[in-house]
Amino acid sequence: MRKKFGIPEDDIVLLSVGRLTPAKQPFTMIEVFSHLEKKLGNVTLCIAGKGELLEEIKGFVKEKGLRKVLFLGHVNYEWDLPDLYACADYYIMTSKYEGLPLTLLEAMASGLPCIVSDIPNLRVVGDADCGIILNYGNISMASDQILDYISNDHSDHSRNARKYALDKLDWHIISEQYLKEFLGLM
Repeated sequence: MRKKFGIPEDDIVLLSVGRLTPAKQPFTMIEVFSHLEKKLGNVTLCIAGKGELLEEIKGFVKEKGLRKVLFLGHVNYEWDLPDLYACADYYIMTSKYEGLPLTLLEAMASGLPCIVSDIPNLRVVGDADCGIILNYGNISMASDQILDYISNDHSDHSRNARKYALDKLDWHIISEQYLKEFLGLM
């Protein structure tokens, strides 16, 4: 699968899926990744998605001299996105605000440990015990926390992410919750 996307076979892969907009703070993600690439070397950041900041982000990556950032553009949801989740090692979000992002839930369902911003709607990662929640206000500190995190085994976080998705995010479970709420209003 990694060959399909041009991802180095032996690298640790951080995956970001979504629009490149100010709310997602892609410049912060690139700053953090810059520290990781310098310290690790064998790490690749895959960015799936487009958005108003795409060209600026590409220029920023070039300006910083980063070699291991792959811009995949739009990835076909039905055919390619599941494969992309499958070949990643971690899911990363640096957003300053979000709803409950479908991409995060997809990453969890795929069993990816998650590295996310410390904002209310991403704290599901803490509830599920499937990753780390960071304050990206201090780039160096956030980078060190990520480095520490990916340097240790987190297979339990992979299992916890998948289990949370199966136990709480299955459509049958969610529809039952909605039905219960609806019937309670009658």
